[in-house]
Amino acid sequence: MNYIPLISATFFLATVASFFFRKKTRGLQGAIFIVVFLTALIPIEGISIATYATIVAGDLSPVSLALLTLFFCQNLTGRKLPGTFNEEVARLQIIISLVAIILYPTALGFSGTDIYSHGYYPLVLTPLIVAFFGLSIYRSWYYIGGLIIISWSCYQTGFLSSNNLWDYLMDPLLAIWCLFNFKKAWRWPNPEVGKEGLLFLVGAFLVFSVIHAKVNPSAFTLYYIKEDGFIEYATSFALIIGLMVCIRRLINIWGRRETRFVCTTAILAFFCLFGAGEEISWGQRIFEIESPNFFLAHNKQQETGLHNLVLELEGKEFSVNKIIFGTSLAFGLCIYLFVMTPFYRNNPLVASSFDRMGIPMPRNYQILGYLLIVLIVELMVDSSRRGEVTEFTGVIIFLLNIMHPYNAHIYDK
Repeated sequence: MNYIPLISATFFLATVASFFFRKKTRGLQGAIFIVVFLTALIPIEGISIATYATIVAGDLSPVSLALLTLFFCQNLTGRKLPGTFNEEVARLQIIISLVAIILYPTALGFSGTDIYSHGYYPLVLTPLIVAFFGLSIYRSWYYIGGLIIISWSCYQTGFLSSNNLWDYLMDPLLAIWCLFNFKKAWRWPNPEVGKEGLLFLVGAFLVFSVIHAKVNPSAFTLYYIKEDGFIEYATSFALIIGLMVCIRRLINIWGRRETRFVCTTAILAFFCLFGAGEEISWGQRIFEIESPNFFLAHNKQQETGLHNLVLELEGKEFSVNKIIFGTSLAFGLCIYLFVMTPFYRNNPLVASSFDRMGIPMPRNYQILGYLLIVLIVELMVDSSRRGEVTEFTGVIIFLLNIMHPYNAHIYDK
């Protein structure tokens, strides 16, 4: 029998009880903790209070237990934890609140996609956690990094009865506590943190794409890059963010910039809208819309969208995806990176012209990102559907290209 959930519930009850006496002496707090801890384990008609608590609230996650331990020690000793503990707790409250708002409704069946189920076979969840851990260490958020290590270690050792990774990262009680403190904890994210987080995300998914494609190709195809999976929706979501950035810029520059500047920004907005819609078949499966006859006949996946069209001209079949969204897009990217960018940086007249046109130019790390994505995916990911990884990671770099261009000054008012 696994006694850990029972002990966890008992520890939770005792810690909460001692918290109500935090303004009293430390000796009294300790005594209250011991009394409640022991009392909660005493069976009443065969079932203890701790058992009831476990039934009602479920198992506490290792994150909750670690935080409870830290808070209890802080109250009992009267010493504040060193470093940026309170700031990191606020960040954790924001993150868990945002995740909980999405996670639990989908787990309860309010959406066609059950995000909670990804925790049972965490091919996608793992690189997300690795990316967040990398960001935490890079940003010196050592408490958060430590919580991630504790959660992952407990998951690997089967600390709880659950085999779902989500249960090791958060639990309903922790989510409620975070949501209750969300307003107080909320801060607008630092743009630099967002940029770094996206770069860690790209790196993590590239590494795990290579690993999964080589170690378990079937899992890579069926789970990692599956239709209507995380990568597909995340790609669309990233493009929607790009669309919002462009729309905001259009509002700011309207009547203040030349027509060509406005047109370039509008074209970028349209590109983001088109890409986001195409990626999820314009919401066809989300809203359960039948494909029109034209797409049933000419779309190789029989879904509403242009990029998977296969058209027949003079007896030959032409793939729109390969010609327009493959070859043409790759050619355009090469021109952008290896022709336009050097000219921009070395010729003031060209730079002035591009700035007046409102063309966001890439920074060095963005150029490197584009190149690494193509090289790693094409050379190291052995799968016919590796293009999904290229799209996802490439769109993130594209989003950074739009949000943090080399010539960001062109958007200054």
